[in-house]
Amino acid sequence: MTAVAYLHAPEHGHAAGWIAPLRAGLPEVTDLDFQRLHLFDGFLIDLLTAHPVDAGVGSETRSKRLLLVREELARGGHLATAVATRDGGCGRPSLIQTLMQFICGYHDIDLRDSTGLGHGRLIARHASSPVRDRWLPRLLAGALPGIAITERCGGSRPRATATQATVCRGGAWAINGTKTWISRLNEAAVFCVFFTDPAGRLSAGVIDAAAQGLTRRPIQPSGLSGWAWGELHLEDVRVRPCDLLGPPGSGIALLREHFAHYRPLVAATALGAAAAACDTVAAHLIARRAAGVISEVRDNALITLGRAYAQINAALLATLTAQRLSAAGDTRAELWGCTVKAYGVDVAYTTVSELTLLVGALGFTADSALAKARRDLNGLLYADGIHDSLYRSAGRTLTTTARPDSGLAELPGPGTMAMAGLTARPA
Repeated sequence: MTAVAYLHAPEHGHAAGWIAPLRAGLPEVTDLDFQRLHLFDGFLIDLLTAHPVDAGVGSETRSKRLLLVREELARGGHLATAVATRDGGCGRPSLIQTLMQFICGYHDIDLRDSTGLGHGRLIARHASSPVRDRWLPRLLAGALPGIAITERCGGSRPRATATQATVCRGGAWAINGTKTWISRLNEAAVFCVFFTDPAGRLSAGVIDAAAQGLTRRPIQPSGLSGWAWGELHLEDVRVRPCDLLGPPGSGIALLREHFAHYRPLVAATALGAAAAACDTVAAHLIARRAAGVISEVRDNALITLGRAYAQINAALLATLTAQRLSAAGDTRAELWGCTVKAYGVDVAYTTVSELTLLVGALGFTADSALAKARRDLNGLLYADGIHDSLYRSAGRTLTTTARPDSGLAELPGPGTMAMAGLTARPA
């Protein structure tokens, strides 16, 4: 037997083994929901067998297949499981989508946008009726939404955005500027774009990806290469009053509410990848022992595996708590969303890096799933919030005059958001 034969992917469907122990602590997740999760796992395995998106597939082919997977999940009834019924979904709790994203990450981090509305949730909750009616059916059918926030100044400073709106004849706004580090650059059907409005406030609008005045400059990333990534240029792109998300000037409140929900999904996806690495390495060591290559697994390997198992499960439980707080509109939701995204991805990246050492050179080949997971997780340290900035935000909250358990002092609570005119439709 050659050394290559020892390293193999985790058994199909084994993601359910990580979720099953959580059952007793999730009363809002029914037995039928767990059956749905099991079916989702199997459905996804069949799709990936027919349309592989692994490290050996070129980036352009992979993005096409990822879009196909999302569309097939929509046709199979899985994409809309946790989308609100008023938006055309099944109305199951958001915890279900969090667990679905854990399963997605278990198979490939590039599946991070495979369930739910993604950034299109902003459209569902804050867009006008005509915009909702236009885009929600397409998103539920598998079309991919994108978001354009970051610029050269960085994503942690949205108030410093240089993308500017000016008033045009007839009341529309013309948007000019450049958004940088934008994922889903070529694949998105619609973008939620954040810009400075004519009054100097941060606002957001919905822009068709085919709109006149949009151009793209792709940049090759070192990880997370499932979707195109790069710069989105806007030149006199028109936004009508009905295209705005929420009232003018509500950009910061929109971002805080949205990412309190979105970041736990990112964390769950990352932790799914770490769980797969844990299973892969354990299976590799079992195979080596069975083949007589080693007589016993060394203590340091056992300790690394055990610690990884504990850290992944602890981070996943915290991630589910963060999603609960977001669903409840709790004032602590942003604090938890920031910390679980930072901590969850930190845990995932560290554990995959340590586990890879236990399989030796096989974990460092170009087509290794472990190597791809490390590259993607390294990218997630910067995507959807740089982890140090998120930790700093949490630390700033914990050192304000408000008690930490009273909510994020910088974050507008429900009353403040209502005063600002931001009224989200109930989930």
